[in-house]
Amino acid sequence: MSALSANFASRLAPHALTIAIAAFVVVFSIIEPAFLTPGNLVGIIRQVAMVGIMASCMTFVIMTGGIDLSVGPVLALSGVVGFFAMEAGYPLPVVLLAGLMAGVLVGLINGAVIAFLGLPPIIVTLAMLSIVRGSALLLGGPDLHSIRDQPGFTFIGTGSIAGIPFSIYLFVAISLLMVFLQKATPLGICVAAVGENERAAFLSGHRTRLTKMSLYAISSFGAALAGIIQSSQVHTASATYGEFGTELDVIASVVLGGTSLMGGNGSVARTVIGVMFLGIMNNGMNILNVSIDIQLIAKGAIIALALALAERG
Repeated sequence: MSALSANFASRLAPHALTIAIAAFVVVFSIIEPAFLTPGNLVGIIRQVAMVGIMASCMTFVIMTGGIDLSVGPVLALSGVVGFFAMEAGYPLPVVLLAGLMAGVLVGLINGAVIAFLGLPPIIVTLAMLSIVRGSALLLGGPDLHSIRDQPGFTFIGTGSIAGIPFSIYLFVAISLLMVFLQKATPLGICVAAVGENERAAFLSGHRTRLTKMSLYAISSFGAALAGIIQSSQVHTASATYGEFGTELDVIASVVLGGTSLMGGNGSVARTVIGVMFLGIMNNGMNILNVSIDIQLIAKGAIIALALALAERG
């Protein structure tokens, strides 16, 4: 009987998060039928789009045993850089490119220091968190900078196509791109190899250092894109956006999706499921008017329980 139970549990483990999502949906919809309305379901995906983009892009970093704590300040920096590019009169493509390239540059620096100097990712990205935040404050100060008369830019965060917010399309597009990179390109093969055994991957001919640089650049690209979406949604840019806690939601989504913080196997597709789990949980508690303090306690407890079960599985 114990062997049968263990076999059943092992088969169930990969689907535990999906089952948990279904359970929460059932519970929330029974307590509050408005939870299942199309508008609310679309709203959930819209609310998690920015975290989802960042989590999809950070999955590769965590698969290699790394981490990126600088995504919050990068989010702020990209919005501020984009704002000043608009103020200088540059066209929208240049504005977007400037904001995105600011983020990619941060990622390349992170990756270069980690890969070529061998410093721990948590130390490097924690230091970069402070450097980028300070740079954003130096550039734009602590004030909110209003973005006016930029319909093309504001469409990114507030526009819709066929009734679906454009930010959702971006979330889906980036997630699919990351899945493609993982499943159908040499980069995905190298990420898995580095995560399993970096030394063995290097000896096998994989360009592990360049791979690490590219992965941190991808992670920062996701944060920069999220920063552009946020500035577009709220029509302002500020160096104070992406406050502490943003990176925790991103990392939690990746780990809830089954990627170990120690590196190894991981899946962008499962990261998206982790993002949706957090989104459904947050939305359900908001609909039920659960106070913010209880929400934080419940969220932390559920994440800890889910991770404990994943490790046991």
